[in-house]
Amino acid sequence: MKVVVFILTLGMSAAGFAQQTIFSVMKGPKVLGDEAFAERDYRNAVTFYETSNNPEVLGNLAQCFYFLKDYRRCVDTMDAIVKRGQTLKSYELLNYAEAQSAMGNYSVAINYYKRYLEGDPDNELILKKIWALSNINFLHEDSAHYSVKLLKEAHSLASEMGPALLSNGLVFTSNRKGTRPAEIATDGAAGSFYELYIIEWKVDSVTKTKIYSKPSRFAKSLGMTYNVGPVAFYNSRKKMVFVASSQQRADDGSQSLGLYFAELHNSRWKITTAWPYNSPGYSVTGVTINEDGTQLYFSSNMKGGAGGKDIYTSVLKDGRWSKPANPGELINTKGDEVFPYLHRNGTLYFSSDGLPGIGGLDIFRTTIKANGYSEPENVGYPINSHGDDFSLTFDSLATHGYFSSNRSNGGFDDDIYEFDMDFQTYPFQMAGLLKYKEHTWSDTLDIHTWGNMKLTLIDTWQNTEIQQTTSRPDGTFTFTIPYFSRYHIIVTDESGRAHKASLELEKYRTEGHQYEIVVVKEMFAELKEP
Repeated sequence: MKVVVFILTLGMSAAGFAQQTIFSVMKGPKVLGDEAFAERDYRNAVTFYETSNNPEVLGNLAQCFYFLKDYRRCVDTMDAIVKRGQTLKSYELLNYAEAQSAMGNYSVAINYYKRYLEGDPDNELILKKIWALSNINFLHEDSAHYSVKLLKEAHSLASEMGPALLSNGLVFTSNRKGTRPAEIATDGAAGSFYELYIIEWKVDSVTKTKIYSKPSRFAKSLGMTYNVGPVAFYNSRKKMVFVASSQQRADDGSQSLGLYFAELHNSRWKITTAWPYNSPGYSVTGVTINEDGTQLYFSSNMKGGAGGKDIYTSVLKDGRWSKPANPGELINTKGDEVFPYLHRNGTLYFSSDGLPGIGGLDIFRTTIKANGYSEPENVGYPINSHGDDFSLTFDSLATHGYFSSNRSNGGFDDDIYEFDMDFQTYPFQMAGLLKYKEHTWSDTLDIHTWGNMKLTLIDTWQNTEIQQTTSRPDGTFTFTIPYFSRYHIIVTDESGRAHKASLELEKYRTEGHQYEIVVVKEMFAELKEP
């Protein structure tokens, strides 16, 4: 996957072009390559470097291949550097390890991570990456519970990414050949601008499978001139926030990507406002928003972050958006963190190539808590692969969804994949049975059902009361578990004494499972009710 910042080039006179051509011939391929490299125009830099006989270009050439995610040629070029008797620099050792990891050569990657550590022995992130690749089986342990397939109906020879669900359709972003002019990106690649498309479906009454339509342009009424997408919907999908080419230009003529809001009026999408912190000095490359439209998460290369691109958040309060806030080093690394997705159950998904994973960009999840975020967890294989995996979205039950990946075609083609899984879904009805025994030493014959007791479900992470109920005369009870979290139950008896019982939820979906809670009366503490 290539996350690029688009530079829209202004026209020049014929005389100016001729003069530039003469100067270019005089400079030579190495100088021209260095100039393109400094401008992050890596494709043109490669073109110039490959026509140069100067061995000094090999280091920058390897870097170009690395930034273009052409890992095979990156490794080959670094091997050529070593064969010439040169020693790889520290950052080259790291890039070599990352490239080998992205190609699935984990043992080689581990070796080069260790060589990098010789110069940076306390680098905790690299130590975690070594551990993850050495224990790759842990990231494969849930693979039997996923079904992943290419969404052929959205596929083209161009890039498809940023899937977003809309009623009975899937909106996505693609730079397939369109009707608008070509752009020049910072990596030198030219093609059609990114535009929004939609594929719609209906469910076959016999097979119960989805029948997809062909892709068609979506929200053309937005009237944006250049790049549009990805998008996130909210307010019952009557509103959306989306990424698009900024209406402002920097002094050098470049044009960044910003955020814009739109509403649906008479079946047409109409832009209502721009996010107030759009800037020609940085770009936004992915966005998500909560259902009531008051909290944004987005990825950006703005200054002051932990690395390349970071996740940021902004809150709408009293009609004004707050300044972008960085969640900190638990989420953001020296690498790239991109394409956040906020599920309504309070889980934030995002992609990172800085956190330990299988290779390239991996998708991680973290739970938003009252005092911050939980430790990011790699969602594992087969959602993640040795390629770039990103821009995930779920349906409302979190059992079916879509994501983008360049795992096929040598890593040069972003496609949309569809997946199903059978993990526990939320909300779900939890059936329980409350029992008690008088003493810790009592045997099983002294355990009895306990009816008519007050039970309170507590979200441990958020320290909030979720629900109250009363056990039936036979001790049975039910709770509705609204979302994934850590929970405990407070049992209150007739005298007002309270007992705290932990609740371990099953990871996988279960049918007819009953949670049994046994309270030891002598261990009751004088706890205050929540």
